[in-house]
Amino acid sequence: MSESPVQVIRKATWVGSVANVGLAIVKIGVGKLTGSQALVADGVHSFSDLVTDTAILIGSRYWTAPADKNHPYGHGRFETLTNIFIGMLLAAVGLGIGWDSLQALGQPPSATPGLLAFAAAVVSIVVKEGLYRWTLVQAKRINSRALHANAWHHRTDALSSLPVAVAVIVNYLVPDLHYLDQVAALLVTAMILKAAVEILWPALLELTEAEADSQIETKIQQYAADDPDICEVHAIRSRRTGSTILLDFHLLVDPAMSVDQAHTISENFKSHILVKLDEVVDVIIHIEPYTCAERVINPCCDDHSCD
Repeated sequence: MSESPVQVIRKATWVGSVANVGLAIVKIGVGKLTGSQALVADGVHSFSDLVTDTAILIGSRYWTAPADKNHPYGHGRFETLTNIFIGMLLAAVGLGIGWDSLQALGQPPSATPGLLAFAAAVVSIVVKEGLYRWTLVQAKRINSRALHANAWHHRTDALSSLPVAVAVIVNYLVPDLHYLDQVAALLVTAMILKAAVEILWPALLELTEAEADSQIETKIQQYAADDPDICEVHAIRSRRTGSTILLDFHLLVDPAMSVDQAHTISENFKSHILVKLDEVVDVIIHIEPYTCAERVINPCCDDHSCD
């Protein structure tokens, strides 16, 4: 029996949570022991993943729920709010790490990070990159933007450990370059903030009812051109709600058709769209006669036929 979207989300999130706890404890502990501020910052980043994991575990109970009387369009915006929370948390963590790094910049370290710190950073890179790839596969399986955002949270943790590893090994070989540890922590900050923006921006666009996909209109027009019963399609609008897209447009047919024939054409076209576009979950079609008063794309003429 195949797993439901909620089961996939929970499994991926719990696996990530266990890994995050272990890595955070190791990196913070080794960072304190060896005097690596960059490794401590990286460990705090790992702990921040636990908060986003909790948000996803709670939020997934709501955004996967079916439409009801109070939410006729479904609960997808709960996923949007979860993404905003993840993005804002990442930004806050990044700014906090950056501030601490700037304050420590130029100050002599209490100790020179050794090979133990380097080993901890390398382990983090390997584990988090593996988590990123696996979680991304799970996100694509169920088309979950929140799980996709969490996958990238894993990737930022892997990437942020890379400058830490470089700084630690260089600092170990050349102790006079102790400032590299603080520089690496600032690089971690930049990576975290970049990931925060990439998660926040699409979610904010969704809340402002921005177009869901710039390619949707082109695809709909192509599908309509391939259907001999459809004369014209215009006023195509799309909006995103979580990981799904809602679509509506005007469809023009031969005015000599009966209402029943026009309805059948629109229902067949709707089914075709739902099969072709995985993210689209609902389509509202406004049927109009192909007359001079209703045409938008094609120029008007005396001939009311589609040819």
